[in-house]
Amino acid sequence: MRCTPFALAAVLTVGLPAHATRAAIIGDTAEFTTLFHDVAGTVTVVDEDTFRVDDFVYDGQAPAVYFYLGVEDTQQSYVDGLQVQPLLSGMVFDGTQGPLFYDLPAGSTFDDYNGISVWCVQFSANFGSGAFSAPLMGDPTGDGFVGIDDLNLVLAVWGQTAGPGEVIDGDLSGDGFVGIDDLNAVLGNWNAGTPPTGNVSADPEPASAMTLVLLAFLGARQPRKH
Repeated sequence: MRCTPFALAAVLTVGLPAHATRAAIIGDTAEFTTLFHDVAGTVTVVDEDTFRVDDFVYDGQAPAVYFYLGVEDTQQSYVDGLQVQPLLSGMVFDGTQGPLFYDLPAGSTFDDYNGISVWCVQFSANFGSGAFSAPLMGDPTGDGFVGIDDLNLVLAVWGQTAGPGEVIDGDLSGDGFVGIDDLNAVLGNWNAGTPPTGNVSADPEPASAMTLVLLAFLGARQPRKH
């Protein structure tokens, strides 16, 4: 693999806000900030020594760029952090390549780490990073806020059953079926999280009477599991 020549401009090191130290656990996610080279994406801890990267974006520029784990999401943590192979430099990721899976070096686990960075070793530069945290429950749209969009998504796929190896966006319970448990997950976490940019107000609370009618109606329509 040949690295693309480039000129590193402006800031070589980037100070990062400190986060409380908390070891990442299975199911935790981290969102990459976009600092340099268009870096973006979502990282999920799959097991004690494996992570998945979804919608990953990176333009492939700069030498010696790898994923690095840190004790926390700080500059010094990545300087002293854990390098994860393979080399990212020279490869262009545009977010359409599908999920990417990476294993930690032999003998390493997430027990000691809570931050992840797209890190340029040669210049000690962070191109984008994030801290791991538990995913927001009841948010099938993944926008960081539980509201009307999530309710609409669950209702749109109501009664659907996942086939072998299939995942349905509205299946919040993970049982392969979209039904009352998934609806309860949305209603039980209503208005949790941060409203998306441009929507500074929370969604109205569902009226109690309307909610009861909705639940009764959907419960009556709920197909039996096979």
